[in-house]
Amino acid sequence: MKRRSILIAFVVTLLVVSGCGSKLGSSASPPGDLQITPGDSSVTATWTMQPGVQYWLLLAQGDNISTDNWTSQPGARTVIGAISPQLVPGLINGQVYSFVMDARVNGGPAGTSSNTVVATPRLAGAIWKAGNSLGSMSLTGVAFGPVFATVGTGGAIFSSSDGLNWTPQVNPYPSANLNAVRYAGYYLAVGASGTVLTSPDAVTWTQQASGTGSDLYAVATNGAGEFVATGANGAIISTGNGSTWGTVPSGTTANLNAVAYGNGVYVAVGSNGAMLNSTDGLNWQSASSATSANLYGIAYGSFISPITATIVTAFVAVGASGTIVTSPDGFNWTSEAPVTSTTLTAIDFGRQFVAAGKNGALLTSTDGATWVVQPQAPYPTPTSNTLNAVTHNLYGYVAVGIAGTNLSSF
Repeated sequence: MKRRSILIAFVVTLLVVSGCGSKLGSSASPPGDLQITPGDSSVTATWTMQPGVQYWLLLAQGDNISTDNWTSQPGARTVIGAISPQLVPGLINGQVYSFVMDARVNGGPAGTSSNTVVATPRLAGAIWKAGNSLGSMSLTGVAFGPVFATVGTGGAIFSSSDGLNWTPQVNPYPSANLNAVRYAGYYLAVGASGTVLTSPDAVTWTQQASGTGSDLYAVATNGAGEFVATGANGAIISTGNGSTWGTVPSGTTANLNAVAYGNGVYVAVGSNGAMLNSTDGLNWQSASSATSANLYGIAYGSFISPITATIVTAFVAVGASGTIVTSPDGFNWTSEAPVTSTTLTAIDFGRQFVAAGKNGALLTSTDGATWVVQPQAPYPTPTSNTLNAVTHNLYGYVAVGIAGTNLSSF
């Protein structure tokens, strides 16, 4: 009987210890230097981490949440096990958010919380930062897939996981200048004398036979594996797999400087307002671009109209002397009032249109018709160099240009 009592006591002790296992940890002091940097539909939290401490970041809409009331506020979320710098995506641009942080050791209870920090996510494109020059070459194309890739003169290729820090990559065929790059399951770069390179990772590149000796200036994709490249004297080539290319009659001898795809339509633009349309990348027809200016860039965007609260689509093309033309469908075009006399060389759409050009010109627009010249005071102009290309990821933009210029806006 005594043995049985001892055994029961031992089992009870184990159960008590096991049940208290989650209470063996302890609370820890919260960071005193929590900072929240707003980004596009996101923020980045930074603080000084201490060894062995786990951090919980609490957030909700509003300007004064605390650990006592945050769960009752709209948009309440918790980032458990946050690590500095911590990106918090999926936020609403223009909405005020509050953030607090607490800390613990070994899964213990939360202690006191940090001071509340307030931030408002905003569209990227207004604040730009210049990165270190990547060399003397001109960077002429940039794209985002799993990572960023940029290409340029002399066959230059660089990759970056964050758009800030770049690694040079070896081009096994460096004799030709590269003019553009796109991503759709793999990276595809085009350049002088019909050069076409493909890469699965922006690191290892393979040359492909393009079937043309014409200089290629631009490339677009429908996102389903099909690519179309355009270039000098009306050159157009297309592929469905990146390796087998066919030349396509364009019906023009104008240089086709840019091409974009959207809503089932390819649109190519070029010299003296040249414009072509195609629904399949093989059969092209000319269209009136509403301008005779040289066009150098084109992009497609889909966004919610602030007037009708419905989804609106638009193509926007840019060019010489600040020319901007827009179209809802790629077929019918309207010339917009220019907001700058500076030549615009490139345009992209992430959550808004961003155009770039000579003398470091940067412009933004939420609808393609109304534009703001960036960067505005009090932000300094990040460069006076010509910018040749711009791309985006989920949180912002990267622009590249002459003399190894690279800018980021996140």
